[in-house]
Formats: sequence, structure tokens, C-alpha cells
Amino acid sequence: MTKKIIINADDFGMSEAFNYGVIKAYREGVVSSSSIMINQEAAPHAIALLKEVPDLYVGLHVNLTTGNPVSDPQKIPTLTKPDGSFIGSRDFKTHKKTFTYEDALTETKAQIEKYRDLFGFYPTHIEPHSAMDDNSSKALLDAAKEYGIHAGVPYQGHYVQPDPSEYAQLEYPVDDNYMAILDRGVRPEDFFSDRFGILKHHDNGLITELHFHPGYLDQYIFDHSTLTIPRVRDLATLCSKELKGWLLDHDIQLLSFGDLKK
Repeated sequence: MTKKIIINADDFGMSEAFNYGVIKAYREGVVSSSSIMINQEAAPHAIALLKEVPDLYVGLHVNLTTGNPVSDPQKIPTLTKPDGSFIGSRDFKTHKKTFTYEDALTETKAQIEKYRDLFGFYPTHIEPHSAMDDNSSKALLDAAKEYGIHAGVPYQGHYVQPDPSEYAQLEYPVDDNYMAILDRGVRPEDFFSDRFGILKHHDNGLITELHFHPGYLDQYIFDHSTLTIPRVRDLATLCSKELKGWLLDHDIQLLSFGDLKK
């Protein structure tokens, strides 16, 4: 049985340099899908680059922690600092701050509408960026349900997806080992030793969903993200001949989130 996987490039739109890396990872590498941070100033630049790769699928990477919100900051006070920018992921990850359902829902819906403004249509898949909790996850799921959008999000200890009668089902190998790989940047050996369980679960019929951050670095990334060098490592690995050969040797088919609806 052919094993199917999605290799998604997160954070599309975060910066111009990063955008170029995502395009390279799709055009010259094994990235098969992407998701955009629509609130970022470089989001229009990312969309302009899609002229080079019109077949690249772009979902919405709902972002409640980096840059500035789409909503009026005064309407989402639990997410923003006095200057109107997002508080940042560190305080949420260390539980100094918690998301409120109402503010997370307001900003999630605003980002869905912003996506439509820039693309001319609504996203068909949304997912969360960085720090999340049950309140923000529920807000994302409720927004997705309201708009009729496919969503994948961890909620109350489980990875929640739409009705399997409508969408192919995913497996998302999130554990401490996977997060450690993301923090240092993925290497070809991580695939060769099957650290994501792609070969182990070859016959279970599920589609393996993998998220990486392939891109180049610029000052914006250094100023707004704790994830820096691993991004260029992801880019190098996902464009490597060795990895492309490994996928072919093991009859692994690349899909996008746009391919999930039955």
C-alpha cells in the first residue's frame, strides 16, 4: 500500500526572506503544502510569489502570538500589549498568560476574513501557530465549523479533525521527540530512521501530517521568533536529494491539505 504524507511549510508570510525559502522548498524539495500567517506584513509578498508556483496549496496558519493582530487590539485585550502587538508565545507557553475563548475567536474569524480579502476566497484548511490551549483551540474549531472549513487542532489532549465521512483522516506524530526535532531542525536521518513513524504505520490507511519551517532568515525572524537556525536546516533537508530518493524508494506519495476532502 502506498503511504501518503503531507509535508507542510508553516509560517508562510512571516517575512520576505522566509517566503523565498518556502517557495524553494516546494519547487525544489518535498514540501507538498503550506499555511500562511495572514496577519504578517509579508503576507502579500508571499501571495505574490505564488505566481511562480500556482499549484502550491495554502491554508491558514492562525496566529495569535506573533506580530500584530488583524482585529482592533482594543477588542482583544487579553492577546495584546499596550502598543497593540501580540503579547507573544513565551508568556502563554510558560502559563503566565492564558487565552480567552472570546478574544481568540474574534481574532481567528478576523484572520479568516483577511485571508478572503487577500486571496479572493476563504481558506479550506486552518491550523494553529505556536502556543495554544483549550480555549484558543476551541475558538479555532468553532470558527472552522461556522465557516465550513477543515481544521486540525489539538484540543483536550486529542487531535480533532472533521467528520471522517467527508475527509481522509490524519495522524500527527506530536510527542517530545518530534518537538525536539522541530526545535533543532529536521535532518535526513530523522526520516531514514523512521522517527516520524511513516514506515511503522505504513498499512494503517491514515495520512501522516508533518509540519516544518523551511526558509531563509532575515532581521524580522531574529527579532520575532526564537526559531532561527532550524529554519534553514529544515530547508536544506527538505530539498536534499537523499530525502527525495528515500521517499521514492519507499513508495511514499505527497499530498496537500487540499487533497483531503473525499
